[in-house]
Amino acid sequence: MRIRDLILPEDKVFFTLFLEMAEKIGESATTLNEITHELPGGTEKAHKVRQIEHHGDEITRKIFEQLDESLITPLEPEEIARLAPVLDDVLDRLDWVTHQLCNYGIPETNDVLKEYSYLIMLASIEISHAVKSLSTLKDPDEVRTHVAEISRLYNLSTELLSRAILDLFKTKDLLLIIKLKDIYEGLARVMEKCNDVGHALSDIAKAHS
Repeated sequence: MRIRDLILPEDKVFFTLFLEMAEKIGESATTLNEITHELPGGTEKAHKVRQIEHHGDEITRKIFEQLDESLITPLEPEEIARLAPVLDDVLDRLDWVTHQLCNYGIPETNDVLKEYSYLIMLASIEISHAVKSLSTLKDPDEVRTHVAEISRLYNLSTELLSRAILDLFKTKDLLLIIKLKDIYEGLARVMEKCNDVGHALSDIAKAHS
C-alpha cells in the first residue's frame, strides 16, 4: 500500500483548497466573459474580479500554512508548492486584464475580445475538471485528457492573437490600437498561465501514475 492510500482526512484539505481555487478561476473567467459581451457597459463588474483575486491570495496563503504544518500530504510537498502559485497566477492575470479592459474606456466590444474571453472561460472549466480528477488520485489519464484540452485551447489563443494583431493595425485609430493591443496581450498572458497550470497538473499526474 502506498503512503497516499493512508492519507488522513485532514490532509485532504489541500484538494479542498485547490478545488476552491479552481472555482474562483472559473468565476473570474465567467465575469470577464460577461464584460466583453456588455462593453461599454458591465465595467462595474471589475470589482468582483478584484475581490475574487484577494480571496485567491487568501487560499494560497492557507495552502502554504497547511503545508508547513502537515506531516503527511496527498501530493509531494514540492508538487503542492508548485501548483498553488500557478493557480494564483491565473487569478492575478485575470484581475489585471479585467481592469485593463474596464479602465481603458473601450467604446465597444469586438469579436476578438469575445472569442478570447470565451477561450479563457473554457480553459478555466478544464482546469476545474483536471483538479477534481487529480483529487481522487485514481485516474491520471483523466487529468491528462483535461490538460490536453487546455493545451489545445492555448494553441487556439496564440493563433487568435496573431490574427488579432494583424487586423488591429488595419485600423486608423492609433490610441485604440495601443489600448487593444495591450488588452489582447493581457488576455494572452492569462492563457499562458492556464497552460502553466496544465503543465503542473500533467507532471503531477505522471508522477502518480
